[in-house]
Amino acid sequence: MAADQGGSELATVSVAAPLSAAQQEKLAGLLEQSAGRPVRVTTVVDPALVGGVRIQIGDDVIDGSVRSRIEDLRLQLAG
Repeated sequence: MAADQGGSELATVSVAAPLSAAQQEKLAGLLEQSAGRPVRVTTVVDPALVGGVRIQIGDDVIDGSVRSRIEDLRLQLAG
């Protein structure tokens, strides 16, 4: 995981629509709990995700976006 100068983990969170302050706080808390240290969250609004969320911390990626799920289904149907 990547850390900034202050020792916090850096997380890039991509969403289709802006998160509320409460949603951002909850997400940061869950990521901090998972990482075991403070996490600085940068939010990127990407309407192409359609819905869901994509989280990247260092080289780790959690992709629960609708776009990703549609692509997975497309590959299964083509295979």
